[in-house]
Amino acid sequence: MRVLIDLIVRHRNGCSLLLTVILSVVMIAVRPEAQAKIARALSMSIFYPAYIAVSQVPMYTGLYSENKRLRQELTEINTRLQVFRELEAENARLRGLVGFAERTLYTLVPARVVARDPSPQYRSVIVNGGRAQGVEMYMPVVGERGAAGKVVQVLDGMSMVQLLRDPSSRTSVMVSRSRTVGILQTENGRDFFVRLRSHEDVRGQDTIVTSGLGGIFPKGLSVGFVKKIDDGNPLFKRAYIDFSIDFDKLEEVFVVRLPPLWAAQRAELDQVKTGK
Repeated sequence: MRVLIDLIVRHRNGCSLLLTVILSVVMIAVRPEAQAKIARALSMSIFYPAYIAVSQVPMYTGLYSENKRLRQELTEINTRLQVFRELEAENARLRGLVGFAERTLYTLVPARVVARDPSPQYRSVIVNGGRAQGVEMYMPVVGERGAAGKVVQVLDGMSMVQLLRDPSSRTSVMVSRSRTVGILQTENGRDFFVRLRSHEDVRGQDTIVTSGLGGIFPKGLSVGFVKKIDDGNPLFKRAYIDFSIDFDKLEEVFVVRLPPLWAAQRAELDQVKTGK
């Protein structure tokens, strides 16, 4: 049977011609009544189904085009929806930053993060604010929830910001409740702590803020919250913290333009270093 089917398919043109000839001879040989029956049978079994199939082709072609158009429109709508959601999230962040700007006493330069340090625990970011916007070296950088870092390199239209979680950054901080001062540091680049003397007053969930010492950060900017205390050393203890800012999601920041008093202090320190 399979051989016969393969033969018919291979010689389909000749088989079609032979079938047509046979049907023509049969139609000529039989009586008119039989011809009518054969014609009806052929119409119902071959020609009518073929006609139905052919007539449906435009409809299916139209359905395919309609389906393609609808898929394209759905893709466009989903893309717009994603953009609107991102704009909504950005709007919420910016409202928070505006609220922070209204609460602070300092002049702020808004900036957007445009690049990040490619290291796993990235230590710096590039922002789109530079000398043209009044940004200078060592100006502190803040986010909606507190201190983020300081400017360490300035160009005309962008600046590099060293984040608080850079292990080489030594930031003077204090416990907001007890006013105990310490230095924010880390040993592995992931876990940050404030080293304090063993008798100092610090508790879990205490707020850690900038101390105002060092001439970089103003006093009182939020740095983080104490999550645990390691007091295994008889002389010192460590207050491990969670940062107030999620550095992995940092997108918009403010560069704090220091008042003249801070600029004067920094200039005096530079003169001491250079021996002038």
